[in-house]
Amino acid sequence: MKAKEIILKSLIRAKKERGLKISFPSNYLSQGHIKKADHNLIVMTDLDRLGHEDWIVIVAYYAMYQSALAILSKIGLESKDHATTVAVLEYFFGKQINKNLLEKLNELKDKKDKLELIRLEEKYINYLWKIKGRREIVQYGITTSYKEKNTIMNNTREFVNRTKLLIEEIDEELASIILKEIKRLQVKAK
Repeated sequence: MKAKEIILKSLIRAKKERGLKISFPSNYLSQGHIKKADHNLIVMTDLDRLGHEDWIVIVAYYAMYQSALAILSKIGLESKDHATTVAVLEYFFGKQINKNLLEKLNELKDKKDKLELIRLEEKYINYLWKIKGRREIVQYGITTSYKEKNTIMNNTREFVNRTKLLIEEIDEELASIILKEIKRLQVKAK
């Protein structure tokens, strides 16, 4: 399912259950999620020293997920649905930034520089989708070892650091543009 479809379905579900909700941009919540992501990076390292490879994957995922939630909080969105959270990053910050948003971003001052700073490279989106699946396999499976733990740990650190840089670039104007697009999608979803 494509990112836009996931977002549309989540906007519809938001009234009855967990879905994508519009709130208010919050630096406080954004920084709180980043602190939690940093905490999870420390726990991930501790688990590595203890030899708990399965839990490294789980905690690494949640470090990335908290970073993603930090971005959503910064722009004024709430999501408790993991796939929706990833879809929002892909749709608004991934390689294929949607056309409406792109047109509005082009109106911003310093548009070219800004666009490059807010775009998440495809590898970061892929890291998050991939580890989401790995986390489910490891968490609900019976194995306690994981051969790709070093790659997971490196990707997680890289992802968290990149999201921190992206958060620094999100200002009120950009958050407003994204929220307007979400509201447009919300009307379309009804």
